[in-house]
Amino acid sequence: MTTPPPPRPPVRAALRDAGVVALLVWMVLLTAFVRDRNHEFARRERDRALAAAQAVARGEAPMHATTATGVVRPAVASKDHPFLARRRVVDGGRERGLGGPAAPATDKLLYDAAARFDREGAFVALLPDGSGRAMAAVATARGPSIAVTAPPGAPAGLPWLMLVGVVGLGAALVAAGALSGRGGLGVGAGLAVLAVPAWMWGGVALAGFVVVVATIAAVSHARGLTDRFAAGIVAHRVALTFLTPAAIAMLVLVLVPFAVGLIIGFYDHQHGTWTFAGLDNFGRILSGDGRAFDDPLNFWFILGVTVLWTGANVVFHVVIGTTLALALRQPWLRARGLFRVLLIVPWAIPNYITALIWKGMFQGEYGAVNSLLEGVGLDGVSWFSSWATAFAANVATNTWLGFPFMMVVALGALESIPRDLYEAAEVDGASAWQRLTQITLPHLRPALGPAVILGSIWTFNMFNVIFLVSGGKPGGSTDILVTDAYRWAFERGERYGMAAAMGTVIFLILLLWTVFGTRVTRKTEDAP
Repeated sequence: MTTPPPPRPPVRAALRDAGVVALLVWMVLLTAFVRDRNHEFARRERDRALAAAQAVARGEAPMHATTATGVVRPAVASKDHPFLARRRVVDGGRERGLGGPAAPATDKLLYDAAARFDREGAFVALLPDGSGRAMAAVATARGPSIAVTAPPGAPAGLPWLMLVGVVGLGAALVAAGALSGRGGLGVGAGLAVLAVPAWMWGGVALAGFVVVVATIAAVSHARGLTDRFAAGIVAHRVALTFLTPAAIAMLVLVLVPFAVGLIIGFYDHQHGTWTFAGLDNFGRILSGDGRAFDDPLNFWFILGVTVLWTGANVVFHVVIGTTLALALRQPWLRARGLFRVLLIVPWAIPNYITALIWKGMFQGEYGAVNSLLEGVGLDGVSWFSSWATAFAANVATNTWLGFPFMMVVALGALESIPRDLYEAAEVDGASAWQRLTQITLPHLRPALGPAVILGSIWTFNMFNVIFLVSGGKPGGSTDILVTDAYRWAFERGERYGMAAAMGTVIFLILLLWTVFGTRVTRKTEDAP
């Protein structure tokens, strides 16, 4: 009879549990520290620029070091070239023209700031060059008073003494709790100490989060859940060694971007500024943003186009792929191997290359499709001038890309059907149509069900074909949800919050479709 292993020392187990949780919490706290430090740094530089601009407006010398200052006169059109606007600047009591061969490089900053002042009025902002300098413009009777700060020093560093002190105090509380027989209380108290820097860098919400995590860790330690979890890791360490690289890749490439995108969906981004919007982005999407239902920018119109696009493509993929698979299985067909290779080629070519080729084929004047139409006596078609023809061009391109996948799935399923069933059916006098409907199609259904679900997801998010073939023409009416999300992010003023919210809505739609499709497929397979 084997003796059980000796229990782990309570202090060591408590420090282990607190250390693992503290490491994860510190990752969050350091992110909050960097965010808080950057915000404080930006606020300080903006205040410096504003104070300098106000001092220049009063005719005083700025208290802080500056790169460029001055009161910029209103723009005056050039006599020789009316489309050119010239400005003059008053700096230190001396007036001169902005720009010119011998002008300092900082004149461009003053000119751009004056132009922005004409558009927006008084403003204070960081320069977009990443130097940390700030620019401010305030109104005066002579024109905007502008100041650009000098390059600042480095932001505040990490407070190492506080970090060491908090970690040391937490470790002492954990050890004291374990030695006194209150291991769970010690773990909770030791982790709760981290609420102090959390409150300093992230406010009450982050401090509350740390307290909740500390409570969960304390309860888990007190009930022995962490000990059992650690024992499981030790017992399965070999298997976990093989799974860890894939788990890390999934965490970095899938889970973290998904979480970031989900969070961004609750914010609004305009002109480099993030503001918390709550559910406003989702409300604007689901309400159609007040647009008419037939407006190409209305979410429900785009969703309808996306569903029609997905359904049409999947139907063509299944029908064409299954038909070709049945033809390739016929014994009378010669060179079946060659035909299989040729029919898989569209799937092997990268889809963006195929999309560009088909776009050229649908080109109005010299495209191959119109050349064929003219060759048989028909007029050419301006494919991207109307919704129906542009949508048909997209569907034709994606059908060419997608039918090989269904063909391969159907070929695999056909190979698994026993020949004895067909021989028995022939003996019983079944016709070819009866053998197809009573034997072939029922055996294809279990394989095609998951393939249809997967193909639907691929087609629902088929960005390349829509973006490269029709480009959403005409007027964005052939856009689908994923291309509309792209346009929110990169073509409509960098509205990253709206794009992320649209991505979340797409994920929820596909999640519901996957759950529904899986249940339908399972019921079909279980049916007698």
